[in-house]
Amino acid sequence: MAQDWVRKLANGINPLTGNAVKEEDVVNNVHISRCLFYVAELLSKHTEKTTKVDPTRNKPFASSAIQVEKYNYVDAISISAFAREIKNLLPENMQAISNTSLINWLLKEGLLYESEPDSKGRSYKVATEKGNKMGIYSEDRERNGGHYLITLYNREAQKYLLEHLEEISKMQ
Repeated sequence: MAQDWVRKLANGINPLTGNAVKEEDVVNNVHISRCLFYVAELLSKHTEKTTKVDPTRNKPFASSAIQVEKYNYVDAISISAFAREIKNLLPENMQAISNTSLINWLLKEGLLYESEPDSKGRSYKVATEKGNKMGIYSEDRERNGGHYLITLYNREAQKYLLEHLEEISKMQ
């Protein structure tokens, strides 16, 4: 949860409301944002280590185990944050759904496509026109003095993903 909140702040999103913070807010300062991304990455690495050595998550993912009514919809969320939110709704002994499964399903459904590499050789998963209509969109962000694209999912897109988790889980 701490990692999610820090990452939301780093992306200029108020973790309490899910709304974008004002442009002049201190978290939109590039130096503060970099620090927050760094802290989120450290928390992510810590979480990965504890998850990898956690033998209690042995049951395969089952969307029927999710208490969908407890899902906390936000105005915009990244796919990795969405996957973490789903993980938090699962029993402790159940495997989480992977970001890769979510992305591969979105690609298969024609909601995302992989962009051409930019000048630095980076490509991104970007919403198609069909994805835009579903509530998936990309924003240009700045970090470490450079720009990158982040693909976000609005409330409608989150609901759509939740409704199709069983189908998505077959991609794992």
